[in-house]
Amino acid sequence: MIQVSYLETQDIWSLAPEGRIDTAAARAVEDAFNGLLEEGHTHIVVDCGNVIYMASAGLRVLMLGLRRARTMGGDVRLAQVSANVLQAFRMSGLDKLFVIHPTVAEAVQELRRSTEA
Repeated sequence: MIQVSYLETQDIWSLAPEGRIDTAAARAVEDAFNGLLEEGHTHIVVDCGNVIYMASAGLRVLMLGLRRARTMGGDVRLAQVSANVLQAFRMSGLDKLFVIHPTVAEAVQELRRSTEA
């Protein structure tokens, strides 16, 4: 299941997938990501706090979303990534591509700070 919520005071969108992000679920994450980007919302925090597994298809979707957001002048930050999911990022080398924060609040704050610079 995918939840998308708007952090009104920060003008930053939060994408909060839940459960296992396997090949089938990756499509739903991609649809949610693309929907935000198509609406011009290019500053996105992905809250991974309820993600218990991330397949390569999920990693690919996040990487493509990051590239597209940056091309559009935005950025994507990850938050609350569990040790299990972080291992997938490290094994793929994507931990060097993404900025990963321990909490959503910190991710929003840092993303907000980067947009003001």
